[in-house]
Amino acid sequence: MKQEKIIAIAEQNGWHVHIAGSGNDGRVMLEFSRFTPYGQDFNFQAEMEGNDLQTLIGSIIRFLDGFDPDSEAYLWLGPDGHGKNGAPYSMKDIVEDMEAAENMVLDLCVAYQETDDDGYE
Repeated sequence: MKQEKIIAIAEQNGWHVHIAGSGNDGRVMLEFSRFTPYGQDFNFQAEMEGNDLQTLIGSIIRFLDGFDPDSEAYLWLGPDGHGKNGAPYSMKDIVEDMEAAENMVLDLCVAYQETDDDGYE
């Protein structure tokens, strides 16, 4: 699948995409970013090999498999148990925001899977 189509699908789903690099082996690193409901600038990277959408989908799934909203929320907690560095004050809100981030990535993955099912090249 052409990179332009991959970017267009991401943008239709609220994501910005930056192509972080392209290796001689046909691998491309894509960085996806967007704001969470509470305003965190959330991003993740995924890799695609040889313009094969299935490799991108697999990379996103691996990211999701390793994503733990509770652990991610912990990174935004100060020593007093409340949000720091612009995170929401409430621990509950931080966890909800990280759960929303996980769902945003899942929705993007589903959009790519549905596109692939349609046979786009």
